[in-house]
Amino acid sequence: MDARRFLPSVFCGLRSRSRRNIMDDRKRAVQRQFGQRAGAYARSASHRRDADLELLIAHLQAAPSDRALDVATGTGFTAFALRPHVRSVVGADLTRGMLEEARRLTPSGEGFSWVVGDAEALPFADGTFSIVTCRRAPHHFPHVEASVNEMVRVLAPGGRLGIVDQVPPEEAPGYDLMEALEVLRDSSHVQALRPSRWRTLLEECRVALTFAEQVESRQTMEAWLELAGADDARRRAIAAMLRGAPPQALEQIGYEERPEPSFLKRWIVLVGRK
Repeated sequence: MDARRFLPSVFCGLRSRSRRNIMDDRKRAVQRQFGQRAGAYARSASHRRDADLELLIAHLQAAPSDRALDVATGTGFTAFALRPHVRSVVGADLTRGMLEEARRLTPSGEGFSWVVGDAEALPFADGTFSIVTCRRAPHHFPHVEASVNEMVRVLAPGGRLGIVDQVPPEEAPGYDLMEALEVLRDSSHVQALRPSRWRTLLEECRVALTFAEQVESRQTMEAWLELAGADDARRRAIAAMLRGAPPQALEQIGYEERPEPSFLKRWIVLVGRK
């Protein structure tokens, strides 16, 4: 079952354009979306501190000698959580507006650097960092495999890679429904990998997995839509999609109508060594 059957209009016309242009357009969509919503993400309590961030920091086993890179740092919350444990942190992001918020929120003291950078072409030499992290961002990457390879490239031998990203249900039809909802909510969403694909991807990139765990929390539809700034048309389309979704798919995403519409947001936390 193809996720695109849930929302055919979203993908209309893509076959007629080159893959390179699609990739460029997706990156521009990310810059527009997060440039407009940078303030909202700076205020997000879930991004500032949540169970996935605590697990990530705990299992990276950071040391005072470590130099860390946080890829797609956004407003800097993962970098801020890393800094007390390492010598220095560089936060890289494609969107200048997000980095401006990160600079504004930066705690007093030294050890932070903020760099405009594309996850698929990181502006650093091979083996520069002993820790590389990327939290809640890979589902926006046009080519996530290339991005992970870049993270591994700039990681020193023996260094630790930590990735957190949202994951849909492993099986259809829940997988298809969750992905279709994500694209309707936020056009900069590319694809959230299944948990099984994340494990094989790290293996392909020669990262030895040392920790993997999924965490979940119930999220109201209103909070989820508000964070992305979803307009009325997107909200109506999502409501219609939910009304027409198979009961099995709704069960797989943990959808509930009462006391208010909500679903289970799931994240995978992965840590490994190069």
